[in-house]
Amino acid sequence: MGRDGVLPRRIFGVLHPRTKTPVFCLLLTGAVCLLGLNISLETATSFINFGAFLAFTVVNACVIVYFVRNRRTGRAKVLGYVVAPALGAVVTVYLMTRLSPAALTIGLCWLAAGFAYLVWLTRGFRRPKPELTVAQ
Repeated sequence: MGRDGVLPRRIFGVLHPRTKTPVFCLLLTGAVCLLGLNISLETATSFINFGAFLAFTVVNACVIVYFVRNRRTGRAKVLGYVVAPALGAVVTVYLMTRLSPAALTIGLCWLAAGFAYLVWLTRGFRRPKPELTVAQ
């Protein structure tokens, strides 16, 4: 992600000349892991679940938006593209409300930080967001 410009290239895109490893990324990951040692297992799993539930909710919402944009017709299509994803979104939002308050706070702060970084990276959405590429 550093080489694609999603994260700052000068920091995350630099490889060690001899070992060809992203040394700064490894050090940063280690530092974050050390911080994670102070979090209880319950809070850590709730934090992970917050991310998963949020992702599943957004996927369900995207299915509904896809259906509306492409104007699919038919009762079976409405059931598969609107009713089932709406029920899935309701269930995942309900499960999110059952998480610990600490996990919700951490998750929402992390989400806000990511959104703020996206706004900064795209200069207030005036530039396209960087795309990840897969090297072959």
